[in-house]
Amino acid sequence: MPTSRVDTALLATAWLLVCTTLFMLVAAGHVGAPLWLMLTAHVVLGALIQRHAKRKPAPAISPPRPLQSLNASLADELAGIGRLSFDPASGRHRWSREFCRIAGLPPMTAPDEACLEALMPQGLKQMRVTLARHAKDRETYTVEFEIENPQLGTRLLRARARNMFSPEGACEQVLMVVRDVTEDYSQVARIEEARAAAVREAEEARQQANTDALTGLANRRSAMQSLDREIMRARQSGEPLALLVFDVDHFKAVNDTHGHAQGDLVLAEMGGIIRRQKRDGQFAARVGGEEFLMILPGADGRAASAAAERLRLAIDHGTRMADAPSVTVSVGHAALGPGDTSLTLFARADEALYAAKRGGRNQVRLAA
Repeated sequence: MPTSRVDTALLATAWLLVCTTLFMLVAAGHVGAPLWLMLTAHVVLGALIQRHAKRKPAPAISPPRPLQSLNASLADELAGIGRLSFDPASGRHRWSREFCRIAGLPPMTAPDEACLEALMPQGLKQMRVTLARHAKDRETYTVEFEIENPQLGTRLLRARARNMFSPEGACEQVLMVVRDVTEDYSQVARIEEARAAAVREAEEARQQANTDALTGLANRRSAMQSLDREIMRARQSGEPLALLVFDVDHFKAVNDTHGHAQGDLVLAEMGGIIRRQKRDGQFAARVGGEEFLMILPGADGRAASAAAERLRLAIDHGTRMADAPSVTVSVGHAALGPGDTSLTLFARADEALYAAKRGGRNQVRLAA
């Protein structure tokens, strides 16, 4: 029989005996007759009391421990955060044990003025400027400041801050949850550096693809693209445009007499002279073995003729002064006409170049 049912039966029996005894006492008027009943009731009640005395109470089941009861310091350490507070009225700081770890300080170091100045020579001002700017904010905001970690050097900390206000509306305290974000910024900086390097490499590759390695001038492909753009711009603006095409006189003789290495030296020297002669907005290129061009935006026939003559003289005199065989050039120039494309303009200037060669070389000719 279960324990609860046994207890109930014993209790009922004991009460039945007590009630019967009382009834008999009242009916008989003396105590002798029901004495055995009283003894029996006492025995039953004693057995019931003894049974309850021997029973052990069931252990109480403890409720599961709530997550909020975890040690706050351990939770902060696991999250990699520290806690910091600031009293605007007194200027007093307080911080947690975990903040000391982030800052590289011994545990529970007091944030006195000397400690703050050593830890945040620049960051203290950064922090207080930001806090003053957000002094009336009711929502959380971000604060970033630098510290000097004794082991790791300069570190950047980021805090989520919240102002605590008095009933009168005064900011009594600023609570901050702080995290070291130095590595985050370093990673961003590395990504930006890699991106910038990729852009530089792409630009260098583009320049190499469009540049003549020997002279440092643009190559033929880049020159024709630029000529197309300048023709379109001249059509839209109505401004004049001229093209010079020039060629080294007797360049084969230079190679045959002095060797190809000296011929390359002549071309490299010419590249330097042409770059120095080129004005802002003008474009120069090597378009063949010893053939070059120069695009002159805004130049009419007279200006183009003067530029061509100036270039011819510069190459004649410049190569005489260089440690390379001296050379001359023949120059042809043409002005953009109503029906010209880049190809027809180049062809007309090139024809003027060959007219200069047929006329005796080392001279300038205007296209028909």
